[in-house]
Amino acid sequence: MEAAAAAARNNRPDEAKEYRQAARVAATAVGTAHRNVSRHWSVFGPVTVAVKALEDSLVIGDARAVVRKAGEQEELSPKAWKRLGRPSTNDGNRFTLDVARAHTRTGDLSAAMDELTRAREAAPQWLRHQNGAAETVQEILGKRKRTLTTEMREMADYLGVVG
Repeated sequence: MEAAAAAARNNRPDEAKEYRQAARVAATAVGTAHRNVSRHWSVFGPVTVAVKALEDSLVIGDARAVVRKAGEQEELSPKAWKRLGRPSTNDGNRFTLDVARAHTRTGDLSAAMDELTRAREAAPQWLRHQNGAAETVQEILGKRKRTLTTEMREMADYLGVVG
């Protein structure tokens, strides 16, 4: 998992894909989410692998793939999270932010705000300290053609975004 993330961030997408495939095979063998208490309560399983693969797509700049995978990939559905086990709280929250950013980059600002609102409801204090959340809201403010919605103004205020 960590090797795949490093490869994606170092512009080695083919290598990242190979590592993710190996992780997917291992996660399938594990079957459901496994919590590792000796590694800061990390979670490994099919859902975590899918969430991290989606993150790789955002890192390489493929926002359309993120939106598509988030809506279609079975392991990313709420039913799968119940059946296979949730990712760690941190990974789950980051997944929500990744989807929000992808929606922003594909021009679906309403869906982006829905995801940001979901993140705020799930982890308000965590969200407040995420640069990625503030950057996403800043991007939304820059793309908005009409007057900001109340929801947008409140989120910008909550995250300390001026725009």
